Amino acid sequence: MFYPAEMQKVTVGIHRRYAAPFLSALHEEGILELTPITGDEHLLHLISPVQRDEIRQALAAAQARTERAVEALHDHREEQGRITGFFFPDRKSPVPAERSDPASLLKVVDRYNPVISEILSCRVRRSAIHERFARLDEDEEHLLLFRCVGEALPPREPSRFITIRAGLIPTGECEDLNALFEEEGISEAIAHSACRLEEEGMIAVVLAHSRVAERVDALLRSRGFADFTFGEHGSSVPEALEHIRKEKDALHQEDEEIQNCLREKSSEYLQLLAGLAEDLGIARDAVDAAALTGSTRDLRLYSGWIKSHDLPLLEKIGDLHAGGTMIYRAVPGKDGDAAVPVAYNHPRWLSPFRSLTTTFAPPRYREVDPTFFIAPVLVITFGVMLGDAGYGLLLALVAAALLAGPAWYPGSTRDFSFILFACGISGILFGIVQGGFFGDLLPRFFGISPPFVLIDPLMDPITILTAALLFGIFHLNMGLGIAAYSNIKAGELRKMLKEQGVWFILQPCAAVLLFAFFGWAEIPLPLLFVSGAGAAAAAALILTFEGPLGFFSITGFLGDWLSYTRILALALATAGIAMTVNILSEMIGSVHPYLAIVAVLFAVGGHLANFLLQSLGGFIHALRLQYVEFFGHFYEGGGRLFQPFATDRRKTILPEDEP
Repeated sequence: MFYPAEMQKVTVGIHRRYAAPFLSALHEEGILELTPITGDEHLLHLISPVQRDEIRQALAAAQARTERAVEALHDHREEQGRITGFFFPDRKSPVPAERSDPASLLKVVDRYNPVISEILSCRVRRSAIHERFARLDEDEEHLLLFRCVGEALPPREPSRFITIRAGLIPTGECEDLNALFEEEGISEAIAHSACRLEEEGMIAVVLAHSRVAERVDALLRSRGFADFTFGEHGSSVPEALEHIRKEKDALHQEDEEIQNCLREKSSEYLQLLAGLAEDLGIARDAVDAAALTGSTRDLRLYSGWIKSHDLPLLEKIGDLHAGGTMIYRAVPGKDGDAAVPVAYNHPRWLSPFRSLTTTFAPPRYREVDPTFFIAPVLVITFGVMLGDAGYGLLLALVAAALLAGPAWYPGSTRDFSFILFACGISGILFGIVQGGFFGDLLPRFFGISPPFVLIDPLMDPITILTAALLFGIFHLNMGLGIAAYSNIKAGELRKMLKEQGVWFILQPCAAVLLFAFFGWAEIPLPLLFVSGAGAAAAAALILTFEGPLGFFSITGFLGDWLSYTRILALALATAGIAMTVNILSEMIGSVHPYLAIVAVLFAVGGHLANFLLQSLGGFIHALRLQYVEFFGHFYEGGGRLFQPFATDRRKTILPEDEP
């Protein structure tokens, strides 16, 4: 929990006849990060790398087709409301999957290819219909604009001698086309301008002799002239509009028939094809992984990283799926080896917080994992900063809705939702202690005094400030203590004394001097002299070790400590803004009884804005205290995360995993 999991570099050999079932079992268990076997120099003269199987291309093509079909069916599944569908998506039971070889899986795909082809054909036809609708809409718009010029449409076929253009010139580009033609010396063209539109521009019809058509076109383009398109709809505007209407009706009917067909296919095949696409992706990953292995005449060899506590499971897989032919060699990872991957070693309750560590930087192998320290400090400091039970309840409800809906599946979204839920509960608890429920809503409007109130930030800020500073010095020293422990463990005692020991001397001496200076306590004179000498000696050592920059180390440490006053600042901001919203709402409602609704709406909007602002600010500042003040004293990070060769089954389930 305090360090990443111990890792072993393993080289595994099995009889080649068991290669497929063994690799499939490894894939499902997800305990081994495969590395290219060619990286093991001591094996290079014994093995030959396994070539990538040509079946991979067929698997990739089948997966792509199936996923496109699933996407088409997914858009036509049974309708849910947008909000309901987001927070409570329809999660159907996963379909059974079998551990089958790629060739057998492709045969299954062949069985469903007619259905997939039909679905994809429907999708292509719908795209064509939508493109045709867009074209018809454009033609209809042009016809309606042209109607102000005349009912008869220009001939569709170009004449031998005359070229006709109809279109729109943007406002301000040209007021008189005939004058423009005259200026350019084009005497064999004439324009009829009509129907000046305020925003769009001017409708114009231009007739030009064929020998000057190119010059006229270039001149019109320079003025932003946009040609009208009328399509093959008729010779007059009314006839063309009627033709477009009939074609749209026919397309609407065809589109509805296609959608009905896709809805039927969705109810019957969506889950099945989604599971098939997932199986194809898993099979393709297995083929890619096989290319990392090596072989001799009788052996198939695998190389990779595994957690030490997973070695018994590897042996079990060898017994069950390699016919007892498995042999392996395991070598522990070495300190400082950048090639060793980092696998978190957390209990279930702590696992969601690993994403916060990873966001900053994963720990190096055998470096202290700070996740255990992040979790409680983040939750507690956020709760004090929010300090309102009403806002905490809202945050917890939002997080619970996310966990029940879009954050149901494991991943970063679920981890973050769990963190928000924990922060919401903390906000409720500290809100009760600090007497906040949407500010002073209860006493102001209902005459109810909140129970269990221990401290009100607005009434007694000094107590919270004192607690924040005491917590800050404890938090900073915890970071220094971790760094000191790591240095002692590594046998670097001199480094510990130089980087942490001087601070352990300086802090208590400075504390005694501060207490004496401000008169907070009676300090005996001998202790005062000893503290002064100790503080001076520690400061001198810092300046000796770091040179002139040591001064900034001292002021930087002081700045880190004072940074914890943000806990009080955000607690005051939450309570102060909430109280202001309540006061203004009360003032609005007192003007006239009819304004009570306005007052309620103002209160809801104000508290919602304050909730969002303070939740975001509290989370960012609570996290900043970890990343900047705390991590800066002991944590480096920079490790490479463990990436096991593992399946991610969401749509399918193996028979042995079924409840």
